[in-house]
Amino acid sequence: MTAVLPEDCDCVIPAAGASVRMGKWKLVLPFAGATVIEKVVAAALGACTRVVLVTGYRGAELAARFRSEVRVIAVENPRWALGMFSSVQLGVSRVTTRRFFVALGDMPWITPGTYEALRDAEAGADVVFPVFGGRRGHPVLFHERVRDAVASADPAAGSMRAIAETFRVREAPWPDDSVIRDIDTPADLT
Repeated sequence: MTAVLPEDCDCVIPAAGASVRMGKWKLVLPFAGATVIEKVVAAALGACTRVVLVTGYRGAELAARFRSEVRVIAVENPRWALGMFSSVQLGVSRVTTRRFFVALGDMPWITPGTYEALRDAEAGADVVFPVFGGRRGHPVLFHERVRDAVASADPAAGSMRAIAETFRVREAPWPDDSVIRDIDTPADLT
């Protein structure tokens, strides 16, 4: 096994949901010259070693979209209907780096600089949240010490936020709403 450099970080992106609130599959909607999920993955790849893209609903279609990108590992979650935590849990099981991010597939305003700033803000914390307007957002940086807690949690009832609170947390102030802004309804795209 090859040693992992300290600056290497994988990024888990749960992208398994059916976009019920949106009324159509939001991940493939056009966004700034690409699709929502392409923007999210590109930002993560701009600062991370690999992306573990966890699929579910229309999983084969999503995996095919990134088939030519060798740094994207598509993993199908057959239990995606249990909720997002089951997808995060599956993705975290595929992480190979000492630190890793969890980013959401419907937050295309995040940039590679966001990931880099959070890595720089780690300062010995097990979990680093970006914070805007008093709200914690994404992506979230985790240390490998968090993996066992994620693996042992109930996939139907687990919560990354609840798990994070049992570790050393650092909040990194963020200057804009990109870290809390997601797409749930058509109005969110404007």
